[in-house]
Amino acid sequence: MVKRNGPTRATSATRATSAVRAARLAARLAAFGATAAGLLVLTMAPVAGTQTSQPAQPAFDTWQAPGGAPTAGQRVIALTFDDGPGPSTPQVLSVLEQDGVPATFFEIGGNIAKYPRYAQMVAAAGYPVEDHTWSHPDLTTLSSAQIGQQLDATQLEIRSVIGGTPNCVRPPYNAWNDTVLQQVAQRGLTAMSYSVDPRDWSLPGVTAIVSRVVGAAFPGAVVDLHDGGGTRSETVAALPRIISGLRGAGYGFVSICGYLTPPPPPAPAPETSAVHAFGQAPAPGAPITSTAPYVAAAGTATGYWLAAQDGGVFSTGVSFYGSMGGKALHLPVVGMAATPDGGGYWLVAADGGIFSFGDARFSGSMGGTPLNRPVVGMAVDPTTGGYWEVSADGGVFSFDAPFYGSMGGPTTANQFFAIVASPNGTGYLLVGQHPATSA
Repeated sequence: MVKRNGPTRATSATRATSAVRAARLAARLAAFGATAAGLLVLTMAPVAGTQTSQPAQPAFDTWQAPGGAPTAGQRVIALTFDDGPGPSTPQVLSVLEQDGVPATFFEIGGNIAKYPRYAQMVAAAGYPVEDHTWSHPDLTTLSSAQIGQQLDATQLEIRSVIGGTPNCVRPPYNAWNDTVLQQVAQRGLTAMSYSVDPRDWSLPGVTAIVSRVVGAAFPGAVVDLHDGGGTRSETVAALPRIISGLRGAGYGFVSICGYLTPPPPPAPAPETSAVHAFGQAPAPGAPITSTAPYVAAAGTATGYWLAAQDGGVFSTGVSFYGSMGGKALHLPVVGMAATPDGGGYWLVAADGGIFSFGDARFSGSMGGTPLNRPVVGMAVDPTTGGYWEVSADGGVFSFDAPFYGSMGGPTTANQFFAIVASPNGTGYLLVGQHPATSA
């Protein structure tokens, strides 16, 4: 195994002695939690020794992963996350799902046993869960039997928790030799490495993580990030900017590896509404159960509507004008707004698509237009009957409503989630947030 530090991706393989490998691994362990000195881009070569019929080295790029051949020559990137699941996993998932970005998670068996719900969340969201061993050892220091135990225990745990069998193994510390590769191959698995390592585990700061990923990107790259193994607030804060930066450079995203046997489709998780009235607001109706999560609401003096992620609409004390429930959506619904007279409403999806019902007038949308970040909400101009959409980066898109400005841009550290119109339509508020520790 060889690791090289440098600003460009090396293109030739180099053999390393066991002593060199051990020294570099020791340095990696010692540096855990320290600030990284610079961008790490990887090239690998097998340790000198007897070669067998198993692959001479792991896969590094998307086109080398199982089923990844169609990505060869395509301008795509694979984001992968190691060492989870853990407390940061839901935050990583939230960003990925909001931005509609595929990714892959290489999880530690012991952590899956500790946080099974997080592993189930990853799988239910459609992200592959792959094998990162049971306890994150350096596999090159173990016997064949011990390596097998690390792999088999994790495969069994993943299968028991999510119902699917992983296709790939990522050796911890990227440490591998002929024995490791042989044990992986004997199980019909693929050893999956990576080609861009921003060293986010060393907590170098949000800006450093972003620049190390975006600056090292190349078609077919596999990026190694982390959602477990320590504090991951910097990775979570960097992720939206990484996605924006790569999209701005023309990259798409893919997941890798997949399953030998896929998990069963997740069963819908019903959600029951909980509405509470204060002041002179209309009295809440009986709780309503939806097969998809609720994401927005709008109301009048007499009642309200609730909108679910699948486009379903539920009315209480007001007329029902229609919904997108049961219809195909490119991306989920994220917002809702009512007309000033309460005679209709709009739904807005994450891709900026607008769906109008009742007397709500369709004035245009961002649906079908490439966006740096997904749309997260909308507001109505009470004067014109038009509306604004807002994206997660603070971009504002106006339709039959005045444009007053925006915070849109690929470098913002803020994650916006709402737009609020002034009562007379002469302005709007953009509401966002950012991690307190973001650099």
